[in-house]
Amino acid sequence: MEPLALLHLGAGFALAALAWLLPRHIAGARWTGTVPLLLDAAPLALGVALLSLATGRPLFAGLIVLALAAGFALADHTMRQTLREPVVFSESVELPQVFTHPHLYLPFAGPGLVLGGAAAAVSVAAALLVFEPPLWTPRPALALIIVTLLAIAAGLIAREPLLGRAAAMARRLKPSGEPFADAVALGPFAMLLIHALIAPAERPARQCALGAPSVVGQRRGDAAPIVLVQCESFFDARRLGPPIGRDLLPAFDECRAAAAFSGRLEVPGWGANTMRTEFAVLTGIPETELGYDRFNPYYALARVPIASQVCRLRDAGYRTICVHPFDRRFFRRDLAMPALGFDTFLDHKALGVSCRPPYCSDPDLAHHVLRLLGEAGPRSFIFVITMGNHGPWLAKGPPIDSRIARLFATETVPDGTALQRYLDGLRRSDEMLAVLMPGLEQRRDGAILGFYGDHLPSLSQAFAHFGFVEPHSDYVVWPQGAAAPLRRDLPAHQLGRMIVDQALGPHSGIAADEMMRALATPS
Repeated sequence: MEPLALLHLGAGFALAALAWLLPRHIAGARWTGTVPLLLDAAPLALGVALLSLATGRPLFAGLIVLALAAGFALADHTMRQTLREPVVFSESVELPQVFTHPHLYLPFAGPGLVLGGAAAAVSVAAALLVFEPPLWTPRPALALIIVTLLAIAAGLIAREPLLGRAAAMARRLKPSGEPFADAVALGPFAMLLIHALIAPAERPARQCALGAPSVVGQRRGDAAPIVLVQCESFFDARRLGPPIGRDLLPAFDECRAAAAFSGRLEVPGWGANTMRTEFAVLTGIPETELGYDRFNPYYALARVPIASQVCRLRDAGYRTICVHPFDRRFFRRDLAMPALGFDTFLDHKALGVSCRPPYCSDPDLAHHVLRLLGEAGPRSFIFVITMGNHGPWLAKGPPIDSRIARLFATETVPDGTALQRYLDGLRRSDEMLAVLMPGLEQRRDGAILGFYGDHLPSLSQAFAHFGFVEPHSDYVVWPQGAAAPLRRDLPAHQLGRMIVDQALGPHSGIAADEMMRALATPS
């Protein structure tokens, strides 16, 4: 083989090795165990081999695989910084959303870095494809046949009995199920492969258990309507410290002062992954019962009917309505919401609002909710997923309210502009409560209002500046005519159950008021 050919071959192998090492460096992966190392390297080695076979150009193949691995490493690093979690296997279902809704993803990684890096990789790859001489006869047909055979093999492994056997072999590597630890012990790609094998093997039994008939509460003629608002990135930001004005959330304070319950809400995510809190609240199922599906319950678990608090209400004669001013296919809610018991799902098209920034504001959404409640009647459950204060909170945008702009100088706080824009959105979320409370009071039918944050905003640097490390959001349950307000911190899976118990009465032999008193008793 000629020296130039050897140089191309060596460079291709070097790029492939770098493609493997870069994600491992981000993950802090250990060099232990032959099997985990081989499994971790297998996807990249297979990619280089197939591209080299198809094109005859190992340098081109190495560059393509390096570009893909660099993109993965950037995504993994970004998630670790902004979401306090590495890439997990269920993220694959969100990959198409990066292209359909790039405004939700690219700003966190840096659009200049992502687009510039992609353009550079495409340009160099195109040049190599044109100018790099093939070292052997390209065999794209053979490579396609191998890919087809591998796809067939993967399809067979994804079915029983091979799936169970493959999962049993994966368990021999003793994964902990915690992505940080497994990425270190096994390597990032091995961790993804092992989790992706074990999850579907466990899922059918879990779906069977979670699909058991729900407990139906008493049917009362005076059943109260329920409005439950999952407010995007909501928490009482005054917890950051004195610089945040005490008068930031007047409606929330008023609601909390007249509420039955309020407190911190322990949510199973930080900075994103709304669907985890959403699933917990709607079903009453703690994430400890979800295994690997806890990373994204909508990925596959909630594609079949799941016993939920929504089903309890529907069985008790409630009309169940989900309202979300965004794409109904995002997180595949179009499949998950019917499976969780919703009769109707109204998205941005049904509401006649924008699916791109600026989204439907929270106060405007509140007016839509009151209109829908008037049309649906008293025995209705309306679950609202807001979008108005969704990140990223960019510098460009409408003017920030002067009351927010006066709180602190943006140059004194890391991500200060983003924090100010978030607080401006938080003020509008508070205005949503100012619309809903009097609107429900006017109905005089004992309506129950639940309001909670799905997770905290991904503003790590700003929070670090204030020394704020708490992971919990806030909630309030506001029924009319409530007794003295009670403060109780809750895990997310108890919130929906508590509200439904309050509306339906007895549950599992325990009167609702007794359960409420039990919840209000300090642990």
